[in-house]
Amino acid sequence: MGSLKKVRIVVSVIVVIVFAGYLLVDKVRSASDTSGGSVSDSIGSVVGSLVEGDVTGEVGKAYLTRWFNFSVLSITRVGEYAGYSPEEGNILLDVEIAELCTFNEPIEMGTSDFFVDADSFLEYVYPMESKDSTMMPQNFTLQPREKVQYHMIFEIPEDAEDLELVYVEIDEKGNEGSTFMIKI
Repeated sequence: MGSLKKVRIVVSVIVVIVFAGYLLVDKVRSASDTSGGSVSDSIGSVVGSLVEGDVTGEVGKAYLTRWFNFSVLSITRVGEYAGYSPEEGNILLDVEIAELCTFNEPIEMGTSDFFVDADSFLEYVYPMESKDSTMMPQNFTLQPREKVQYHMIFEIPEDAEDLELVYVEIDEKGNEGSTFMIKI
């Protein structure tokens, strides 16, 4: 192989590395909210994955998805919420969440984006319908750079163990991307 060909290959590799670095920096930089701070200032330190795969996390971290960032601010077991009490043998799980649109177009959001999973469940548990303005609406539009904060209330068996709050990226064609699992 000639030395000119080797130089071209080295230059090509450098260009790819620089471009990939630019995309990573741009992704984190684009996580700024409209107040000028970053998502790490507003909803936890940024973690996540720019490639498909599982991301296991914890309360207080911000997670980078393809279209938005989210942070689980708190998870609390409560006896009632907005006047609703759980059925006998169940408890309510209050998940406070913040979401920041990092996509350059409005995105459709809603309660069906998140669910609770556990080894002791046969089915996923989705949030209850909104009972007041503090709860996440069943469907809403998140505008570019808009940040919202809501509660999601899940009714789960009181003896449930190994709980996880789960978000799975699914594109408009139904293809799955990364799966985000927050230990409860």
